[in-house]
Amino acid sequence: MEAEKIRELSLACQTEVLALRKYFHCAPELSAREQSTMAAIAAQLQKSGIPFTVIPDGGILAHLDWADANAPDAPHVLLRADCDALPIQESETNGTFSRAYQSAVPGVSHMCGHDAHMAMLLGAAGVLKQLCQGDATLRGRVYLLFERGEEGGCNYYYILKYIQSKKIRIDSCVGLHVAPDLPTGSIWLEEGPGHAGNVNFEIALTGTGGHGSRPDLANNPLDCFVAIANDLNTFRMKCIPPQDILTVNIGSVHCGAKRNIVPQRLEFKGTCRFYNSKSGSRFKKKLRQIITANADLYGCQAEFGVFTGPSMAQLNHREAAALARSAFREVFPEITQIAEKEPEMSSESFGVLCSYYPGMMGLLGTGCPEKGTTQGLHNPQFDLDTDALPYGVAAYAAYAMKYLEENPQFSFQPFPGDIDEMMAYTDRPVPPRLDPEM
Repeated sequence: MEAEKIRELSLACQTEVLALRKYFHCAPELSAREQSTMAAIAAQLQKSGIPFTVIPDGGILAHLDWADANAPDAPHVLLRADCDALPIQESETNGTFSRAYQSAVPGVSHMCGHDAHMAMLLGAAGVLKQLCQGDATLRGRVYLLFERGEEGGCNYYYILKYIQSKKIRIDSCVGLHVAPDLPTGSIWLEEGPGHAGNVNFEIALTGTGGHGSRPDLANNPLDCFVAIANDLNTFRMKCIPPQDILTVNIGSVHCGAKRNIVPQRLEFKGTCRFYNSKSGSRFKKKLRQIITANADLYGCQAEFGVFTGPSMAQLNHREAAALARSAFREVFPEITQIAEKEPEMSSESFGVLCSYYPGMMGLLGTGCPEKGTTQGLHNPQFDLDTDALPYGVAAYAAYAMKYLEENPQFSFQPFPGDIDEMMAYTDRPVPPRLDPEM
């Protein structure tokens, strides 16, 4: 692997990557509505002379070919970045300093770093294009995937539908996510849990309203909810193996308006996070039983508005993580590898790709107290240290080149069904089509 060349090219493209990040940051678009973002990515790929396909409502899939790219034994590796923004009003400061530039769209912002992910992958695309043109010894293909709707949009459905219908072979996949809790100049590339799977629930309980002076003449859904919440508090210890990580949170409860009125209806929403999908399935089954039994006991009707999951946890493949560490250390030997970090309990749609192909997601340190870039993701004050971006460019490019060079045969057991069967297993609806018809 041309480690010194990758380092040199990754550092040299910093100005262009910064400009791309600024554009994406100032023009954010919500999940499944990233049409202008897709147009900007397509324009940059065209500028670099990289062929690509626009997958309606899914994203963009580009590719770069070395020798014998279509040979059955030629390695094929995929690099992925997500593209959507969040419905969050960005603060004027990052908690310490004023921002150099801000979102120009009220109430929408890239508070999860996807603007940086896109910019880094486009930078890596340019680096790989230059390496591809000057290397006649390697074989294989590198795919570049720009995924829409990562923030719960499930637009990966259309991506996988396209990949599977076209019988596109992918031998490994890799992604990056910025991490403000890790210092700039560090990167986490470890095997095992990367992000959690989830079960999401939004439930309504309808009882019989009445006057607070005669609660015996009413069925208060609040009493039913308290019983459900208490049962959930004991569920973890009774039903989940102690070695499995599983968290439960009820984040929203709405009920009643007056102190002397027994309410008729209560709505609550929550989520469960886990790494073992069997535990997630067990939780979901038990939750339905708890809700149904208590609703019957307290004389209420239960409505399951949202009851989805278990989604796929994102697990870093052991051999893919080892390859990523080896590749990055060759390019930046001075970078400290983060060996100890608490597991991420947030969820990532990249778990779907990692269920079909052996892969891993690295966490790129972007935290710098001197610049105020330590606020967490999905926070209005979130910001990132742009000095970290060349490391991300290099990480993408280095993994691809190392994979092509070594053509490893990872041991891996993929999800047994196609994407429609995956959607059925995870109980996720097929996302609506929002793109204009061509």
